[in-house]
Amino acid sequence: MRIRGTGAKEICDIFSNSKPMNTKDGLIVQVASSFTSTPLEPSLRAILVRASVGDGVRFCQYDQMGQYMLGTTSDSPEILGTIVLLRVEDWLREDLKAAPPQGESVSHQHFHSQLRSRVNEFVSQMGALASRGKQVWFLACPSRGWISEKHKLGTLCQTYTNLVVARVQSLRHVSTLRWPSALFTGEVEDNRADRLGWIPYTQQAFDQLGEFLGAHVGRTAQHRNVCAAPAVLTASDGLADYLAGLKVQVQLAPADKNDRAKLDRILRMAADFTLTGEQRDLSEEEFDRLLASGRCMRIVVSDRLSNYGISGLLTYRPTPDALIVDTWSLSCTVLGKQVEHAVFSALTQIATDFRVEKLVFECTPAERNQPTLKFLRSVAEPLSDKQFVVPLATAEARLRDAAVSAGAWTVELERGVVSSTAR
Repeated sequence: MRIRGTGAKEICDIFSNSKPMNTKDGLIVQVASSFTSTPLEPSLRAILVRASVGDGVRFCQYDQMGQYMLGTTSDSPEILGTIVLLRVEDWLREDLKAAPPQGESVSHQHFHSQLRSRVNEFVSQMGALASRGKQVWFLACPSRGWISEKHKLGTLCQTYTNLVVARVQSLRHVSTLRWPSALFTGEVEDNRADRLGWIPYTQQAFDQLGEFLGAHVGRTAQHRNVCAAPAVLTASDGLADYLAGLKVQVQLAPADKNDRAKLDRILRMAADFTLTGEQRDLSEEEFDRLLASGRCMRIVVSDRLSNYGISGLLTYRPTPDALIVDTWSLSCTVLGKQVEHAVFSALTQIATDFRVEKLVFECTPAERNQPTLKFLRSVAEPLSDKQFVVPLATAEARLRDAAVSAGAWTVELERGVVSSTAR
């Protein structure tokens, strides 16, 4: 369907002669994007409400995309479907944002293998998301932002954009949309805002794009009745196969002063998976005491696609009958890969070495750390408002039941490899 109008009223007229849909109050459309897409909200929401499709829009962006597509949030009953917006140049942003212009030191050939890996990973994540049965709308956005312009990457990014589109088109429950070039009036790209805030388009362009996306969501909802919630497939074969194929490796070792800068960044930046529910900014003395305790562990993560380096930390203290875990933070870049399950399996080994009977997690519930709470509830029982406990005698069975692909990881402690007890 091609939309030529630029106003919300014109697009919503598409639905004016249709029969009212059987919608439910509180339904939302999720937007997962590789850039800042929140400026879409006003126009997209207006279309959804006017067309009686849903009541709101929710966003996850940047490195939260993979976490969302692999996680179970998309199974929430209030989500009627997900719009996925991808701009290939965003995959290169971290490597290139501080690099000199192309021609001085950046070789395009260097990025071919990186982009091929990212395409494979993204398509697998999309397959896992789509396999849950809810509708997915995918739009590949052109790479004409400041990174592409600065380093002359337009042709390279277009090649891999075409590859992504070709592969995503074969997935079930995914509607692949074409970039609506004819829709836009006025300026589209805003490279200054893109450079400063990862906001690639002008507000006018976002408004027009929101109307375009809203019209497609409404049309799909009418034809496929996506408002009737499908069966939830939280442990789909597609997701299990993807996680098994990742070959996740997690290394835990005592942290030292050389790790301080990276661990400090994780404490200050991580919030979704943390026991405190908020970012922490430790003083130098506090960090020194933490490292000197010998019970501060760095968590290094890799898989067949990438080496993510230091991606988390945890601290613990033994008591006569329990191993108390009081700090545990993971970077968003490794969530959705069962890293938390792998670390849990390592903690059971550490607790066994201390000859204690149980693991106790000290966790403060907060708005941001809901993924942490969800994981703890899947493997442990609440001991109080701020403590979760799991007896070591039942830890193996609990972990096996909680994991989508149990044992699809390898955990390595500094003293040697520990096989996962969840196999």
